[in-house]
Amino acid sequence: MFLISLLPILGIVVGLWPPEQVTFADLKPFLAYQGLSVSIFMTLFSAIFSTLVSLYIAFMVYSQYHLSQRLQSFEKYLAPLLSLPHLAIALGLVFLFSDGSLFFVDPGLPRKGLSTLILAIVIKEVPFFLLIFSAIGRQLPIKYWLLQGKALGYQDYRCWWFLVFPPLLKQSRLALLAAAAYTLSVVDVSLLVGPNIPELFAVSVYRWQTSFAAGDQALAFWANVMLVILLAVTVFILYAHEKLAHGACKSLATQGSRFYLGKINPIFTAWLPMLGLLTAMMVVVFALWSFGFNWHSDSLVLTQLTTKLWQDEWLFFSLPLQNSLLIGFFAGLLGVALALLALELQRQKGKYWPDYYWLLAIILPQLSMVLGWQIMHIWSQGGYHSGWIVLSHLPFTFAYAYLVLKGPFLNVEPRYELLAASFGYSSWQSWWQVRFRLLLPAVFTAFAIAFSVSISQYIPTLMMGAGRVTTITTEAVAIGTGTQQDLIALYVLLQSILPFMAFFVAALLARRFRGSMGGNSVRDY
Repeated sequence: MFLISLLPILGIVVGLWPPEQVTFADLKPFLAYQGLSVSIFMTLFSAIFSTLVSLYIAFMVYSQYHLSQRLQSFEKYLAPLLSLPHLAIALGLVFLFSDGSLFFVDPGLPRKGLSTLILAIVIKEVPFFLLIFSAIGRQLPIKYWLLQGKALGYQDYRCWWFLVFPPLLKQSRLALLAAAAYTLSVVDVSLLVGPNIPELFAVSVYRWQTSFAAGDQALAFWANVMLVILLAVTVFILYAHEKLAHGACKSLATQGSRFYLGKINPIFTAWLPMLGLLTAMMVVVFALWSFGFNWHSDSLVLTQLTTKLWQDEWLFFSLPLQNSLLIGFFAGLLGVALALLALELQRQKGKYWPDYYWLLAIILPQLSMVLGWQIMHIWSQGGYHSGWIVLSHLPFTFAYAYLVLKGPFLNVEPRYELLAASFGYSSWQSWWQVRFRLLLPAVFTAFAIAFSVSISQYIPTLMMGAGRVTTITTEAVAIGTGTQQDLIALYVLLQSILPFMAFFVAALLARRFRGSMGGNSVRDY
């Protein structure tokens, strides 16, 4: 368990260990590389901007749903929105809104560009932040703060921004860093919808890492060092933003200045339904394309639909589909099991380690980390098979499972286990029969999220499998660089269906279990 948490640190250390042939003289060619400064700036800008925009949108959405009767529907919306991978959202935007898309009037969204990348990440990260806010909100006396603020004469939106936002922002530090770190080192989405000239920094890093050209390994080393520096800069900017936001909220609250941002909060009441509609439209468009429906033809009739592409491609996607299911199942199952084990061991010791220790896999640059794992894998001469892919996915599935399970785990009342002990249950029996059963709905949700995280992994799968273990995601990225729209839609649809089915099954199991328990279970996220 502790090794799983230390794997990210080992990966970073080994990945940043300079090869023998690399010297400080190689730093000059790296810094002089054409387009490097623009590429780094665009990468840093997209990471910070998309993260902060997602944060503020998520907060305004959350302020409209918390403590209302719509909270149940709010949480139900999160599952299908979280199930769609970044890659599917990015390509879905292209299919819906770019030139030659479903709408006959071009909305002006470029097929490849920084705006498309940022929009895709914002759409994906808003549900993630809502998940975090939903978890944190249960641990904060938000209702009491709002009552105090209204008693002092503040309007509702001012209470939310001046009293709730600062502590919520402070407790969301790791989530902010995780979202920004993802954008810093994301390759698949940047490769398919990001700008080409210059390309984003993560794409350049990956290209240098996998190149055999003379001098590229030196460029890759210094690029990985730069990734860590960019992460440090990101931490500083996010920390400065937190301090500025706290200061601004305090100043506006004490001086009684006009606060225009808060007045637009009600607009975001419709954000989740609109996002749900957008998600459904993306899936429908992928399905129509994969079944041969073309709205640019002269005859727009459903008789155009055909299963020919599915039949032709079955032999090609059956193995990647099987690999994705098996790897996702075992990586998700092990991630959830280890997260429960980590939480239980900390509970028994009466001391909980800082969250950043358990979440290192999602707050460190993935490219540098996976490069270190790849080097260690080569040293071990372990061959290339699905087991290594499961191991490379495990730190990520563990981190997200831990993030989801910690709140429900801490909310289980100890009196239930004390009551079980009074009936003669051993500590193990009381844990299994009481605590675990109360946690089952949250466990189902955690597994669905961990499974979805595994399905969407591109860099760990490609680098640890050396391209010999194919999954739906690696195939979708490879095909996505081409121009055959129907084939792209088929593979992205498959990538979208797998997480959605996991969330659907998890929701059914959670509902059935709550019914059998009479509704007395810890609420999951």
